[in-house]
Amino acid sequence: MWLGALVFSGLTLAAIVIALIATSSGGDDAKVASVDTTDRKPVTVVIAGTNDALEPVTDGGITGEGTFRATGAITDSGTARGYRWLKGDEATGWQISLRYVTNGKKGAITYVVRIDTTRRPITSRWTIESGTKAYEGLQGEGNETENATFTTSYLRGTVWR
Repeated sequence: MWLGALVFSGLTLAAIVIALIATSSGGDDAKVASVDTTDRKPVTVVIAGTNDALEPVTDGGITGEGTFRATGAITDSGTARGYRWLKGDEATGWQISLRYVTNGKKGAITYVVRIDTTRRPITSRWTIESGTKAYEGLQGEGNETENATFTTSYLRGTVWR
């Protein structure tokens, strides 16, 4: 009986040690996500004419079609389409989401802008949601500003792979 308990304890201990080693080593198939900030490059994207819907759009519908021009780490131009969502109310504040789908000569990039009106100062941040062709796998983030009539958006920030 002692021999059986000793063998069982030894096998259990060995299994635990093997599991700990395998878990801590990561194995050959482990994927390590890292963001190398040295690979971040500055970019400016100017989007014009995407806020010309005849009526205010708040349900994710199209706000307008226009153009874009990107300079810096991305150099491209082409068409742009804008979409807008609005959530909240006067008492709790508004959460505004803008989506810009740009199609250039090298591919398409979808930018999402989130505007939080509950924070002071009001923040307006953008991220890259997706990209195609030359922009597949591209990531990015930064600040968004607009001109006084809200007809031109300026996305300034960085992009990386």
